[in-house]
Amino acid sequence: MTTDTFWQLLNTAEGLILQDSQDKHQKLFIDFNSGEHQYRRLHGGGNGQPIAKAIGIKKYDHPPTVIDATAGMGRDSFVLASLGCHVIAIERHPLLAPLLQDALNRAKPIAELQAIIERMTLITGNAIEQLPALAAQYHPDVIYLDPMFPERQKSALVKQELRILKALAGSDEDAGKLLDIARQCAPKIVVKRPRIAPTLTHEKPSWQLIGERNRFDIYLNAC
Repeated sequence: MTTDTFWQLLNTAEGLILQDSQDKHQKLFIDFNSGEHQYRRLHGGGNGQPIAKAIGIKKYDHPPTVIDATAGMGRDSFVLASLGCHVIAIERHPLLAPLLQDALNRAKPIAELQAIIERMTLITGNAIEQLPALAAQYHPDVIYLDPMFPERQKSALVKQELRILKALAGSDEDAGKLLDIARQCAPKIVVKRPRIAPTLTHEKPSWQLIGERNRFDIYLNAC
């Protein structure tokens, strides 16, 4: 599970699946109409949930535009879009991006998801390289970062998914550089971190929203 050589994208009746060719139990599949995605859409707490408070959705007099520069499996992008945000999701890994695009394509015809998916735009590429141009195009209110880190929820499912994501994408060692670039591209940056982890850079955030397992570091810029 250390290189892309062992991974393959498979077209199945359910949709696109990313599977380890040597271990069929190691696989990723995204479905915005089931599981955690469906639960958070229906029961996640709306604008009262931590990510919504960190973004500050209630404080805008318009649906905010958010660039999710580390989209991954698209969970947080989907939550933000379900809360009314216009989300530009960037994913740089060449296997994760098509997996996410397939999930968006399958979700769009579903009546209760259509408006949400229409608020989501997937960009394939490296956010460090693409953020300046995308910020000039979309004028984001917020740039959201969720760099890879090990302290996730404890369920076996999430542990397996995390292992696969880390095997594919690594530990986002350039996350500090991404934060520096993001701060030049939007008035507000929100960084999701483990509750007791250090900040991405030596610069202190403007404020923090701290939960039981995670926290959000918020950087406010003068731009």
